Amino acid sequence: MSRLKFDINFRRGDYQLEASFAVADGLTLLIGPNGGGKSSLLRLLAGLEQPLSGQISIGGRKLLDTEQKINRPPSARNIGMLFQELALFPHLDVSGNVAFGLKARGVDASRRRQKVAAILARFEMSKYAGSQIRQLSQGERQKVALARALVTEPQLLLLDEPTAALDQESRWQFRRWLSEILRDWQIPMLMATHDPADTAYFRKRILLLEDGKIRQHGSYHQLLHAPTTPFVADFAGVNYLLGEICRPQGKLIFRSRGGSIFLAPFEKVREGQACLTVFPWDVSLYRERPAGSPRNQLYGKIQDVIILGDRVRITLVKADKLVAELSTRGYQALGEPRSGEMLWAVFKARESRIENLAVL
Repeated sequence: MSRLKFDINFRRGDYQLEASFAVADGLTLLIGPNGGGKSSLLRLLAGLEQPLSGQISIGGRKLLDTEQKINRPPSARNIGMLFQELALFPHLDVSGNVAFGLKARGVDASRRRQKVAAILARFEMSKYAGSQIRQLSQGERQKVALARALVTEPQLLLLDEPTAALDQESRWQFRRWLSEILRDWQIPMLMATHDPADTAYFRKRILLLEDGKIRQHGSYHQLLHAPTTPFVADFAGVNYLLGEICRPQGKLIFRSRGGSIFLAPFEKVREGQACLTVFPWDVSLYRERPAGSPRNQLYGKIQDVIILGDRVRITLVKADKLVAELSTRGYQALGEPRSGEMLWAVFKARESRIENLAVL
């Protein structure tokens, strides 16, 4: 196992990144808000940025150790990197682009041709070997850039938002293709993304970097059921409300920061700052205020409607925000509501989860 280990302290102006982790073989997703440090971390691992202090190693081979004054240049780190902007050379054809790293490493021409032909065949790109980059689609260019990153047989692969420049359909095709291709490489792979669909697809190992620090890690299932920050909840698609548990009239309630009052399972919590989470599919929507047993309710304006295959996600906003997810049949039964309309969002107390927060 060629495990990647890093412990890095980096500063630029007022921004500071302090991250320590061990990444096993296979694909790990790196998520986080803009400015959270995703691209900076990838560039630090690749040697394109220099930390104040720290260590980086792959399979026990040290790439960086500031105490021992070890700092291998990017060309000596044996790392493949797929940049967000791809950084392909327009004056070279597909074969020339893929062969670039091999040529820089002094691989002879005959061996270069063999390796380039083999990886283009593996990527089903052989017919494009002599094509110019401008003649390719964006998805085909992604494949060329990835082939160039992998043809040198790196010990680590870094991918900086590889699906960002693709349209929705091309993203799904690229994800399916990428998951098949990467099974052949038993190396650590770290992929930065801002797309929740990437997280839902590549769901096994996820690393959250927020405010320059690793805040949470685990599977998509773990992030979905136990988000630790509002960003994680929003990214995973979970309603996450900050507020406090209080007892204004002798009965515990949860009062959100927006002023909404909700009931929840209070058996294992105490008064004080807290967060309440509820899955979107546990939130029901109504045109009229529902009668019957008391349930948590919020009357809000539709902010947006997103259709995801046979599911529809509707975001309601008042002082607070709630997202509901329903089937297309349920959406049609509601009369296919649109942005700006008002609806009632309702969920049962037992369908929510609540926990105390030490510091907010």
